[in-house]
Amino acid sequence: MQLLRNSFRELMNSEFYRNIAGLFSGIFAARLVPALFALIIARLYAPEYFGDFVLFLTIASFLSILATGGYERALLLASEETDKRNIFSFAMKVNLTVNLVVMMSILILLWVIGDWQTVKIINLFLIPAYSYFFGSVQLIRNLLISNKSFKKLSVLEFSRALLGGVAQTAFFTWPETGLFLGITLSQAFIYFYYALKLPTVSGITFSRFRKDEVRLAKRYVNFPKFSVPSEMFNFLSSQLPVFMIKPFFGDVMLGLYSFSHRYLSIPVQLTSISIGSVYVQKAQSLKDDPSALSALTADLFRKQFRLALIPFTLLTLWGEEIFTLLFGIEWAFSGRLAQIMAPWLFAVYIGSPLATILVVREKQRISMIYNITLLAARALALLAGGLWLKDISITIGLFSATGFLFFTGLTLYSFRLAAVSWSITLRFTVIHLAIMALPLLLLKIWL
Repeated sequence: MQLLRNSFRELMNSEFYRNIAGLFSGIFAARLVPALFALIIARLYAPEYFGDFVLFLTIASFLSILATGGYERALLLASEETDKRNIFSFAMKVNLTVNLVVMMSILILLWVIGDWQTVKIINLFLIPAYSYFFGSVQLIRNLLISNKSFKKLSVLEFSRALLGGVAQTAFFTWPETGLFLGITLSQAFIYFYYALKLPTVSGITFSRFRKDEVRLAKRYVNFPKFSVPSEMFNFLSSQLPVFMIKPFFGDVMLGLYSFSHRYLSIPVQLTSISIGSVYVQKAQSLKDDPSALSALTADLFRKQFRLALIPFTLLTLWGEEIFTLLFGIEWAFSGRLAQIMAPWLFAVYIGSPLATILVVREKQRISMIYNITLLAARALALLAGGLWLKDISITIGLFSATGFLFFTGLTLYSFRLAAVSWSITLRFTVIHLAIMALPLLLLKIWL
């Protein structure tokens, strides 16, 4: 008990962990909202509608990576307010241009093929609309991180989660478009609200590119040169099941997979946003102090590992029972898939926040090579499962195992960049697996 009190006192005396705690609590509430709305949405929308929604959302999110040119990450490295404003302005102009081109291309395509179905038109035009507003909100998020405005970031995340859940629930009478329309409108509202509130954002005009904007764009050219392809490959590799499950296993299996993946990703996203946002800002300030950066990174890893090990072990062992209890018997197979994906998402949970050190060290080229290799490995895993093994569980198992191995490797590389000893972290990992995870495994076997 005294040890717990001392640990809590240590955390509260550290500005780094206070910022994480504040951001964590705010974004935890933001991630709890979609989990609660899932209890309603799962009963309002059939699995095939959820599958279509995730497919459209995947395409729009992929487009948003290209639309901002990767310059949202440059905001994390800029120190002067004028530089941040110029980077933000440049990225917004690129964002608008790319999505307008896509919207015009969709219009021309519809005119050529003569297909004017209302539902299809709405969903297609929502793709660039969502991409634009999502990319704009991402720019605002990184601006808040660079300014250490973590409370405002918490409010932003909670607000858009709440608005998205409310809108998706309200539009259930239009099941073909309701999920996508609801989340797009929530992104738009958040953008316009913060565009009026933040001094750096307000007053941005869409005139020609200014000299200072072009100068900074050239300074951070490695972000569009390497980071954008890297993010696109990373996004594609994580979303490959969305594109490949449907032709191999059908709409229902796509919906069951998408449901489990979407809501299992909640704790992963929570960590990436709360811990990763604070860590990248702190690592940027410590990049010239290797010993301090190493100590910070090792301590953060240990705390993450202790926090996540038991929940993910429980999910690995009893995922099917948990999903059946929470969402109903029709989603039991989603729980089975959740069990298979849990080890992979645990590795993502640990490695994703720590991997922001690559941004600080400006290792965009290494990141791109990593993501290209990951995409190829995942594609081979899914093709093997879909074409030859023809079993959805084995297919997702291969996909999950590939992700686990690659994210473990990414974590080890992050340790290297932060000068953290591999041997010490390995010893820590083995000891805690034996103490915390092994008893639960034995309990599962005995039951």
